[in-house]
Amino acid sequence: MKKFKKTKSVRIGQFEYQIGSIYKIPVVICNQPFGGEYTRALTAQVMVDHFKIKALLYPGTSGAHIPPGKMHVGDIVIGTKQVNFTNFYMSPTGKITPDEFSGKSSLRGYQYFYLNKKLEKYTACAARYVSDREALPSWINGKYKIQKPAVYYYGIQGTSTMWLADKSFIKKTDDVFHEVDEDGDWFSATVAKLAKIPFIEVSTISDSVFEFSGSGVPPRGEHRKTASQIAQDISDKIILRVIKTYGYNLLNKKYSYPLRNPYPVSFYRTPMDPRGLIDACQARQRTTS
Repeated sequence: MKKFKKTKSVRIGQFEYQIGSIYKIPVVICNQPFGGEYTRALTAQVMVDHFKIKALLYPGTSGAHIPPGKMHVGDIVIGTKQVNFTNFYMSPTGKITPDEFSGKSSLRGYQYFYLNKKLEKYTACAARYVSDREALPSWINGKYKIQKPAVYYYGIQGTSTMWLADKSFIKKTDDVFHEVDEDGDWFSATVAKLAKIPFIEVSTISDSVFEFSGSGVPPRGEHRKTASQIAQDISDKIILRVIKTYGYNLLNKKYSYPLRNPYPVSFYRTPMDPRGLIDACQARQRTTS
């Protein structure tokens, strides 16, 4: 918000929108009456209909679906693939099958979303830039003394309608949807895809059921509050970097949604390998720093 130059406020129903700019790029920000993925989707639809936005950007925090040693608090996940992992049929034996119905999905091409390859590069460059300059406090990951956030360039994000602390159930959904975290905003992505505008989501890990016993979040008190703030700040910095470096492109160029997975499955199995994603933007980042 320190980078946001407000010009006016607009109230539509129970939603208040702040109009202004960031780095001279026109921006609309919404203060929602309450949180949640459904509210964000309603917010996004108003932005599309009333303000004719050209892109929808969502920085957030998330819970890890990968155990410590591989994923830590502060790690960055780019939503290369969004899955609606709350949309499934569970058989009497406990087996999970995607979608409510057998056969062809009733959601058709909206069960999964894939990030445009060019937008993937934009976000990867921004995430790497921020990660290189971030220093995590030593206490944030307990016995894992991680100082630099890792970037999951090819992240599969679940939908935040469920926050899971049951490890056996996490495994059930992971076996089907292969999500690395549980804060994908599939609902807002649906709004963006229907409107044919880009949707970019970045989530920074703020808690892990594998690392913190009991509820799966850092202990109550200052630690928990501060860990969440640090994670949100990292996501915010990345989206600010996207706006600063690529905002003009987002306003003026077209970015179609891939009809099918643009990357081999092997990319998602080793998501921290950028595979050349950040090579082409090193020079550009130096000139805009």
